[in-house]
Amino acid sequence: MSFSVEVFPDASYATDVAGVISGRLPERGPLVLTGGTTAAKIYSHLAEAAPPHISDLDVLFSDERSVPPDHQESNFKMASELLLGPRSITKVHRMRGEDPPPEAAAAYERAISPLVEHGLGLVLLGMGADAHVGAMFPGSPALGHTEQLCAAVDRPDGMQGLTLTPPAMLSGRTILLLVTGAAKAATVNRVINGDEPIERCPARLLADHPDVTFLLDEAAASAL
Repeated sequence: MSFSVEVFPDASYATDVAGVISGRLPERGPLVLTGGTTAAKIYSHLAEAAPPHISDLDVLFSDERSVPPDHQESNFKMASELLLGPRSITKVHRMRGEDPPPEAAAAYERAISPLVEHGLGLVLLGMGADAHVGAMFPGSPALGHTEQLCAAVDRPDGMQGLTLTPPAMLSGRTILLLVTGAAKAATVNRVINGDEPIERCPARLLADHPDVTFLLDEAAASAL
């Protein structure tokens, strides 16, 4: 399996990708949102471009920091301000970052298990320069989960957090990786053209999924 790749001009990336996401939204969901600066640039445009039925979808999160929902580092807060609130999306399954991580992970797994069992619709993911997806960083024990759907993790920045695990992510019918910037160009090439184990290159866990597309700006695609 090879990844699909679409490249967009740097200047219009956010609006172009919002259009792509709008066209790939499932009729029934669920939709998985990611955090990060790239997603933050896209979500306000997605709020304008998405078809009406986005308001009817169940919404999950790929990961969250162990912070309250009103904290500046909260993925939920960012998505709420830019997308969920403006589009009146109410079927939101929030990771409770304010709770102790192991308990929060277990509670999230119970909440989303019926949705994952039937398959997630569209999974949006970012990717770091270290190839992490969700909050599964190189060497993360969460990369080895084969049944658990959500895990508590220690992040390299010293914070704790929560992440969907491979079984949950890979249940998505469609996965879109949103990646921008020259700092990630070498990593994009490692993931697409390399063969490293997922312990060193976590995004490689998506390599065998039948419908994964990198949505890159020109800078992120510059090493391909």
